[in-house]
Amino acid sequence: MAEVDLSVGNILKLNTKVQLQKDDLYTFLKREFPDIPVEDRLKYLSAVLNDFFEEYTFESDDEFSADGYIIKRFYPKGLDHVDNE
Repeated sequence: MAEVDLSVGNILKLNTKVQLQKDDLYTFLKREFPDIPVEDRLKYLSAVLNDFFEEYTFESDDEFSADGYIIKRFYPKGLDHVDNE
């Protein structure tokens, strides 16, 4: 299993890729890393938000459950988002 890479360069690269698409951050990470456990995806999510929180928007009630976790959806700012559920 691949090791989680939380280096500054990798988190910057992930954030840049997220900004170029319309899905929420977790959905992007699930597509980008389909074979890693949810806990590792959440590590990436928290690292991106820790460094780039001001570049994301969220609604307090926009969340979903995955593998026993309640996950809030964070969208890149400036994009129109449609509820895909």
